[in-house]
Amino acid sequence: MDAADSTATLQAALDVAVSSRQTFTLGAGGYRLSSTGLGYNSNATIVMVGDLYNDHGPAVGTQYCLTNRTSGRLVNVTIRGSGGAFVGSTSSATGVTRKGLGIVKTDGFTVIGVRTSGPLTGFGMEIKNSTGGYLSGLILNAGANIAGADGLHFFGACTKITGSTISISSGDDALSFTSENSESTNALMEKITLTGLTLNSAAFSCIKFYTSTTTGKATIRDISLTNIVGKITQGPTGCPLMMQNNGVAQGCVIDSVTITNADLDFGVATQDGPTAYLTDCTNIVLKNVKLRGRRNGQFLRAIRCIGLTVTGEAWETIPGNTLDDLVQLEQCGNYNIDLIVRSASGAKIGTVKTSNTGTDTKARYIAMTPA
Repeated sequence: MDAADSTATLQAALDVAVSSRQTFTLGAGGYRLSSTGLGYNSNATIVMVGDLYNDHGPAVGTQYCLTNRTSGRLVNVTIRGSGGAFVGSTSSATGVTRKGLGIVKTDGFTVIGVRTSGPLTGFGMEIKNSTGGYLSGLILNAGANIAGADGLHFFGACTKITGSTISISSGDDALSFTSENSESTNALMEKITLTGLTLNSAAFSCIKFYTSTTTGKATIRDISLTNIVGKITQGPTGCPLMMQNNGVAQGCVIDSVTITNADLDFGVATQDGPTAYLTDCTNIVLKNVKLRGRRNGQFLRAIRCIGLTVTGEAWETIPGNTLDDLVQLEQCGNYNIDLIVRSASGAKIGTVKTSNTGTDTKARYIAMTPA
């Protein structure tokens, strides 16, 4: 890694390439960004052969290695990995957030073969207020086991994005969809389809959906995720699947999410709690899922969820438990739960089946019917 700051030299070369509609190739080696991150513009094509090393902090504005650094919307941006990576500094001061690639306010983008490498203390890759994107072959290693070190983070008004073959090892949430502050007020996130996902989080969530109390009537809907393997790798906290609509009081919505063929593991070092935890969501389908390692909590806990379908398997890991609270449903309605319960060895030990076409006014604790 070069000791000198390469920011100005690289930015000048990138600007020249973009203005002449030529590809900008980051050459082999490591390039330190100590002043600020690089900024792409409309019609940019960037090939990452070398590494970009994020060594700058909040005092200079953006914390990404590369992003849209203009105040306007951009179009037609392509970023291809060719061996290089977005890398975080090992010497970041307390409170400094270092991120990898930011796709921000960009319409029509393609990201293929991109890599990130820790210890990034912020998002490995963030897609923020952007539309019409294609992702493929991403390898996102976020690094630090701290809050905020997400792998792939969708934020705010993101629509019409597809992706496949994405591998993530993150400190915080591996894959997240959020509207969580004033930057995403009344945002609509919809029509995102991803398949072929490896999602490992050190201690938080493999998949997270979230709205906050400060986002107006933000909506997250029409999200489809298929062919997923995810695990909490370290602990002590963690929840493989979390959907938290904390902004429901002001009209936030998490609706029409389908997760198919997912194997989600609570991990061996995590505290008590559910493998899947959902609050105030509607029309959620978990189809052919494996929920593993419930500790002494539930495989599934849902609160005020209307329209919930869950099919697949729940893998018990603590022999001798009473198995009388495998699914907990609180004030939920129009649900259909159908799970085979297996021991840690894979042997079938029973089933959990429950359904309701109305709306419960109380919490229900669902036990197992022995095989």
